[in-house]
Amino acid sequence: MRLRQLALLLTVGLLLSACGPTSYVLYDWGGVSDGVTQYERVAYRTSAKQSPESICAMLVMYEQLVSHPGGWRNVPPPGICAEYAWLLAQPETAVIFAEHATSRQKTTLGYLPAQFLERSRELFQMEMHYYPESIQFIQPLSARIFQ
Repeated sequence: MRLRQLALLLTVGLLLSACGPTSYVLYDWGGVSDGVTQYERVAYRTSAKQSPESICAMLVMYEQLVSHPGGWRNVPPPGICAEYAWLLAQPETAVIFAEHATSRQKTTLGYLPAQFLERSRELFQMEMHYYPESIQFIQPLSARIFQ
């Protein structure tokens, strides 16, 4: 009789555990609205119509994804640190941000355009730390940028 009760209890427990939340997100891409992540929305807007305003918005979005990671792993999504670092390393990015960013965007970013290259180095290092498989790609890229 005890064996039957134990089997019944395990079966019920197994069935109830299947009713819990099933979507555990590994990485936070900035929240989802209408089935589209913030990252997708801003990246599409930036690539579709690149403007100083869209570049400033992209920088702020990257900073939020890197500074406040979410998801189950609680680290920035793969490639985000490298994309952000690449954008910061472009000479025109600092000029665009300095001239076109709103005061709120400047506050959110938290550092000056003069510090973009330093932050870019940090971000390339973060990408290699979180995703060691990216080292083969990131090391030569960052070496070429910072030679």
